[in-house]
Amino acid sequence: MKDDEKFPPSFRKRVLIVDDDQASLQMLSGILPKSQYVVLKAMDGKEAIKRAFKNIPDVILLDVLMPSLDGFEVTRQLKKDPRTKNIPIILVTSLDGLESKLTGLEAGAEEYLTKPVKPLELLARVKSMLQLKQYRDQLVIRKQSEGALLGVAPAEKTVQLPEEALPVVLLVEDNEIDARIIESFLEGMPLRLETVSTGADAISRILSEKIDLILLDILLPDMTGFDICQRLKEMDKGNDIAIIVVTCLHDLDSKITGMELGADDFLVKPINRQELTVRIKSLLEKKQQLTRLRSHYETAVNQAIYDWLSGVYNHGYFKRFLDLEIKRSLRQGYPVSLLMIDIDDFKVYNDSLGHSAGDEILKELAQIMKNMIREVDLVSRYGGDEFAIVLPYADKMGGALVARRIEQAIQEHDFLRRRSAQLKRLTCSMGVAMFPSDASSGEELVERADEMLLTAKQRGKNRICVYGPDSLLPGFDVPG
Repeated sequence: MKDDEKFPPSFRKRVLIVDDDQASLQMLSGILPKSQYVVLKAMDGKEAIKRAFKNIPDVILLDVLMPSLDGFEVTRQLKKDPRTKNIPIILVTSLDGLESKLTGLEAGAEEYLTKPVKPLELLARVKSMLQLKQYRDQLVIRKQSEGALLGVAPAEKTVQLPEEALPVVLLVEDNEIDARIIESFLEGMPLRLETVSTGADAISRILSEKIDLILLDILLPDMTGFDICQRLKEMDKGNDIAIIVVTCLHDLDSKITGMELGADDFLVKPINRQELTVRIKSLLEKKQQLTRLRSHYETAVNQAIYDWLSGVYNHGYFKRFLDLEIKRSLRQGYPVSLLMIDIDDFKVYNDSLGHSAGDEILKELAQIMKNMIREVDLVSRYGGDEFAIVLPYADKMGGALVARRIEQAIQEHDFLRRRSAQLKRLTCSMGVAMFPSDASSGEELVERADEMLLTAKQRGKNRICVYGPDSLLPGFDVPG
């Protein structure tokens, strides 16, 4: 396979479409923009499994009614195999009965769409599933990295959660009868259910408590569910809450509006108990993946993994993580950018203010970097006053923009509240490189990014240097 085939220029996501009808294959393929997706095709269940094992797609669109193996059985087999169990599956079928939908979801499929498929809805579902796939993949890599450093095999733990640790579901419903019905449906599930009847009460509860999922009626007495979705998008605490819109409305425009405003799912009254519980389980699993992923950043519990001073991952964990990320990049064909950051003239601050003040600077800088990156990214202390940030799925422009955000945050932060008048404001130099365009291995990627960091120092410090000539990077230093 040629390099340009293995790594498409835009690093498009791979979507496997499985349907025994050629017209359906063409229709679904046409919905996915070629600039964002590489479409793989299969026309029966057995071929679908072979293609999935060989190509490891990012998402699978799977018809239910097919010769040899139906979509339900294909789903079961793919979910049993460790190579493909984390790939989100969207069942696409002409069957519109609730029983077939529940069969597919219980087989392990994450989503279910009924033909004729609406383009906007399909694109929204695929985007959501790609995010879930990234969370799952990152958790696997971090467990493997920890296992390698600690000398133990990563293992899944099944823990009975205490009452206070159960996920919290907030039901926003002004119809008392409907609220009681939903409450009875969820009785016995491992969750805590809270109920409010107005949008204002919902916003207040979200601001004051930890909420994992919202069952949100559209028609409320004081505001619409769409208004609440919009408010949540503007709130830091609301960004990660899963939302299921529950309403009597069944038109497509309302469904798409809800999804565009951040809703994860849409159920029409009267609600079926099984469908509701399956949807809640699926979304809580997605929320749990995100929570577990973030916990890797927040809890420094092992000195073999974390840098005791800055609270971010240490050099050993960084090397193992980058190695695994590069290997997965080779298999799945996405970019990995690396950002190296070093404080300019750090010795001056240590000598002038003392090493305790220098330690505080390192802690504050580490926190700034953590605040500026995504959950799937990884920041580590490379050594001394140098840090490294691994950016999976980010091309060179993405890496440079992250560097720019960090640079701006550093400029706005007062590290030296007790600094003497003679000391200048703290700045950093940064180097950016990308795999596979700039390097053929993780080790070489570090060398390239470090080379750019040195170039930034030589050019006067307090700047970002990006490896290689690239006209798409205006405003950044790009060595010729």
